Amino acid sequence: MNFITASTNLVRFLLAVALLWGNVGLEYARSQSVVDVSTLTEPLPLQGYLSYLRDSTHQLRIEQIINRKPAFEPIRSPVANFGYTANRQQVNPIWLRFELENTSKQARQLYAQINFWCFDSLRFYLVVRDSVRVSTASVGWQTPVERRFVHSRHFLFPFTLQPHQQATAYIRVLKSRGTQIVPVTVLPQTAFIGITQAEYLFWGGTLFGLTFVTVMSFFFFLTTNDRIYFKYTLCLIGLTGFFTINEGFLNQFAFPVQHWFPGQNIYFLFPLLLFYSQLIFIRTFLSLRKTHAYRWHHVGTGVLICGIICLFFLVIERLVTLPAGLEGLFMRFFTVCYWLPMPVIGAYIFISVVRRYHVREAWFYLIAVTPFYVLNFGQVMANFGLIQTHPAVAYYAYLALAALFEVLVLTLGLAYRYKTLRDESEAAAHENIRQQHLTYQAEVRTLAVENTLLLEKERIGRDLHDNVGAHLSFVITSLGSIVRKADRQPVVSTREWIETLRQLIDTTREAVTMLRDTIWAVHHDELSLVEFGDRLRHYVDRSIPEVGGLLVTVEVQGELTERLSSGQVLNLFRIVQEALNNVVKHAGASKVRVVLTAQSDNRIHLQIIDNGRGLTYRTIDALDQHYGLRNMQRRAEELGGQFRIYSKEGTTVEVEV
Repeated sequence: MNFITASTNLVRFLLAVALLWGNVGLEYARSQSVVDVSTLTEPLPLQGYLSYLRDSTHQLRIEQIINRKPAFEPIRSPVANFGYTANRQQVNPIWLRFELENTSKQARQLYAQINFWCFDSLRFYLVVRDSVRVSTASVGWQTPVERRFVHSRHFLFPFTLQPHQQATAYIRVLKSRGTQIVPVTVLPQTAFIGITQAEYLFWGGTLFGLTFVTVMSFFFFLTTNDRIYFKYTLCLIGLTGFFTINEGFLNQFAFPVQHWFPGQNIYFLFPLLLFYSQLIFIRTFLSLRKTHAYRWHHVGTGVLICGIICLFFLVIERLVTLPAGLEGLFMRFFTVCYWLPMPVIGAYIFISVVRRYHVREAWFYLIAVTPFYVLNFGQVMANFGLIQTHPAVAYYAYLALAALFEVLVLTLGLAYRYKTLRDESEAAAHENIRQQHLTYQAEVRTLAVENTLLLEKERIGRDLHDNVGAHLSFVITSLGSIVRKADRQPVVSTREWIETLRQLIDTTREAVTMLRDTIWAVHHDELSLVEFGDRLRHYVDRSIPEVGGLLVTVEVQGELTERLSSGQVLNLFRIVQEALNNVVKHAGASKVRVVLTAQSDNRIHLQIIDNGRGLTYRTIDALDQHYGLRNMQRRAEELGGQFRIYSKEGTTVEVEV
């Protein structure tokens, strides 16, 4: 069947489906009543040439049939279809008849071909002028291929039509269960090999493609352990078995296997697996289990139980022969259950789209299965006589193309699903890494804060020990000395004691001031450079005038982008305090400038400049032995900075942190 013919037949079928809903019948119009085989070079489907007779007695012979020509009725459907039969004990044979004519001068060697395998009995007769010229033996699905007239998965009956000869061909058809579609074709014997090669090339490619995708899907299941690939594998096995059975390949190449099930039940097995495996697949592909429509998941479970019951009946007939009534009831139940997954699958698609659970996946699935299911549904409608039986629903090549399209789109859908899940997994992994990174940063910050607190405690402790502690130790030592002197000798003159007590008062006041400064630095976690400058001015105004005659100015230049921590404030304050104490005690200066400069790289440049006598080279060389200077240098290094002191028209102390 060429592409143009196939396209025409498919259009006719779709038109028939469309007209059905408008209650408009589409009757096949035949152009003539006699098949002219004179110039026949390719298969000719007998569309419009056939008439039929039902043998209700089950006993008619060819001689009786020849004399009952008026009893035959024309078949108005493109492909002969006599609906379902479900009772093997009471099935009636059907006789088909068509007229042949050879107007050429050469004999024509022809085949009458039945393009389906599952018939109990087929017998061919060729009658010329009421004389039976060809009468074949009865063949059927239980006849091994090597015992048929032609080695083929289909049934072919050879005959010869002499020049200028007319003949009438009869085919006696008996099928005890299932669809009674009888696609009849006449073809030249010379064209058989080429046609068979083309068919096997098509079906070999189709079955190889399905098998390859099946193996790859199972491989993905083994590597990913994702159950959807196993369920998709079941769908592909159902499709592959469906075509292997219905195109007769199992009957031709694995004849004993078809007897594993009783009767012709293997013919029903893979269609059953096909639709129920689709339901199993869609329950995962468009899962509704954890949605508000979860009841449909339970409905699907109930339908799957019906499929198990059908499978049980297909097997049980090997053990018992069902009575006619029960057999008919079983076939009706099987027919209903055969299509029962379809409305459930439709509900899954509808709910997924309307409620936006799996919109893209639902459209993928709908686009994929629509051609295949439309053709299957059309076949069922044709079997019930609702529409005519067009080649599109009678020949499995159309279904094969629809199945390949379904597999292609579903494979793309699974690839899209895999990509979506992978992206979601990667996004979740990235989010998990981000959360871990944030947790790590928080822990680092916590440790940094704890470390800073420990350093601050250490600095405060050292500051209290080195400054306040030293002053208090001096006070205690001096008071102890006074007590010992008072014990040894009575007080004669109070001048010496007054001077000593004044010195103790000054030392104690200085210790209290240092303690206040330390407490102030601890209570202020962060200060701006300007606020720190104000604090220095307050310290100068409170402390420096007491020694008299010294002018101290504090200058702040610029501002930092970050505030000073309490540790920085305390260390810088102590450096300024120590430097000013040195100026007061040793420099003999009249002016001191404290300059705080914020640099562009967010560093601080501190200068304490006096106009005193300055340092000698000897003093600079002995800095390591000077406790106050060494203390200032150590504080600068703790801040990660540099300490310098030099003499130029006075003394300059520089700290850069």
